[in-house]
Amino acid sequence: MRRECGNRVRILDAAARLFHRRGFQPTSLDEIVAASGVCRSNLYYHFASKEELGLAVLDRLAERFGADVIEGTLRDERVPARRRLERFLAAVTDGLEAGAVSRGCPFGNLVAELAGDHPEFRARLGELFHKWEEAVVACLRDGVRGGDFRSDLDVDRVATTLVSQLEGAVLLSKAYGHAGPVRAVQATLILLESR
Repeated sequence: MRRECGNRVRILDAAARLFHRRGFQPTSLDEIVAASGVCRSNLYYHFASKEELGLAVLDRLAERFGADVIEGTLRDERVPARRRLERFLAAVTDGLEAGAVSRGCPFGNLVAELAGDHPEFRARLGELFHKWEEAVVACLRDGVRGGDFRSDLDVDRVATTLVSQLEGAVLLSKAYGHAGPVRAVQATLILLESR
């Protein structure tokens, strides 16, 4: 990751918080300027448009998700595959219970809000979800090889199902105001176990 200057980071941090809390479209550049503490001209020095800023926020979040979740959890081959999935689901649950339940998944929110009208957002979000599914596929394959999961598991379909199920569970958690639906996803791991 390249080193970012202080004002650029403050703008990205403020925009990420506001987009996650309020959504991309309802958040104004004036709100981002106020929350970041930089002047408008400095925002435009770093970002030519709100869309460019939004894509930079998305790229930054995706990079962190890739490093922390995909590589740091799902692809950590030092840990048994079942445990990797449990750790990942526990991290999502912990994040929701720490206050994100009312905001949901930043990626899922952006898909719902922008994917239909903004092809560049759709493409980048699709790439992120594809990488996430690939990491789950690799984890499931490791689990099949290691005996954690059933040998007849269709790892590609199950990976898509798990990612879809989790995104839906986060959405339900947002609607219900608690992390119960995500905890229910954890319970489905038993269906993958070796017999």
